[in-house]
Amino acid sequence: MKALAVTGIRSEYDILQPILSALKKTANFDVMLVVTGAHLSATFGETVHEIEKDGFSIVDRIETLLDSNRKSSRVKGLGFALMGLVQTVERVKPDVLLVVGDREEAMATALVGAYCDIPVAHIAGGDRVVGNVDDQVRHAVSRLAHIHYVTNSESGERLIKMGEQPFRVINVGTPGIDRFMSEPHLSIAEVNQQLGLNLPEHSPYLMLLQHVISSEAEQGYWQMQQTLKAVQQLALPTVVIYPNSDAGGREMIRCIEDYAPQGFFVAMKNIPRTPFVNLLRHTACLIGNSSAGIMEAPALHLPVINVGNRQQGRLHSSNVQFVAHDVSLIVEAIKRAVYDESYRQYVAACATPYGDGQAAAKIVTHLQQQQLDHHWLIKDITY
Repeated sequence: MKALAVTGIRSEYDILQPILSALKKTANFDVMLVVTGAHLSATFGETVHEIEKDGFSIVDRIETLLDSNRKSSRVKGLGFALMGLVQTVERVKPDVLLVVGDREEAMATALVGAYCDIPVAHIAGGDRVVGNVDDQVRHAVSRLAHIHYVTNSESGERLIKMGEQPFRVINVGTPGIDRFMSEPHLSIAEVNQQLGLNLPEHSPYLMLLQHVISSEAEQGYWQMQQTLKAVQQLALPTVVIYPNSDAGGREMIRCIEDYAPQGFFVAMKNIPRTPFVNLLRHTACLIGNSSAGIMEAPALHLPVINVGNRQQGRLHSSNVQFVAHDVSLIVEAIKRAVYDESYRQYVAACATPYGDGQAAAKIVTHLQQQQLDHHWLIKDITY
């Protein structure tokens, strides 16, 4: 069976990677990738090189990322992805398409699969996240896709309420936890050596990963500024990772670069998977609004401060504090996460609603058992 996965950004590849690795280890799967979007951009660390190091077959590289901070740039990129992916699919003739989540490459993949009669396996559908166009895209992809590998039972129930046939919905958990559990453990000294950092081994440091959302794109600089001002007040060593490529993200990057000369943090365009996971294992808390804080961090019992509206409404564990873009509120949340021992003990007991770290194995087992024929391709709505 030919499985073709499509990825355009580091966060979704980190979810796909455990699935692709598990598929590659089985004799009856030929695993291929189409790489697009921010993976091919020097601005965002050319993360295509990480995919190459993982040894997967890249059958196409489709340039879709416009050098623009306008909201329309993502829609134009979707058009490029759609045209390029159709040609790839006609050439390599995959049996199943694999895609994650809620971005334009997911929409392009789902459209190609629906029109070309190729089953689309959609990972992480059914989630609810208020205030971002990604939420609408995710649900649209679910309506086009044929197999839904959801990350939690609540999302599975939501898809069924949307009219999806129950046999299509399989709760596997998030493959992101698989990745966290499988990565080798490194000491802070080893992480420092790999990344050229100087983080302390026996005192706390912070990690900051913050993105803009589509409905607030024009506030990108100001939002990042509030978080950086809070971090600056605490004077703790901090690793800041660049935001994603969405509209408003370049203003966030400009803010990071404006504050970088003050020397209270180190900024990185991208961090490879193994040191990234180990930075999270050792950090005192994660600040920003990354989905990693919601979905994977509970498995590490890691305190998370989610700043602003991104991730609002999403299923989460008790490790997350939600605060507004307000310097004083962010400072107080960080102090609680780092220094309040009773709170840290509370977080240490948190449970994860996103699975047991066996998502990839469950997906592979399910795919192996299927005949991807008209049973999957012909969709009906249940109401």
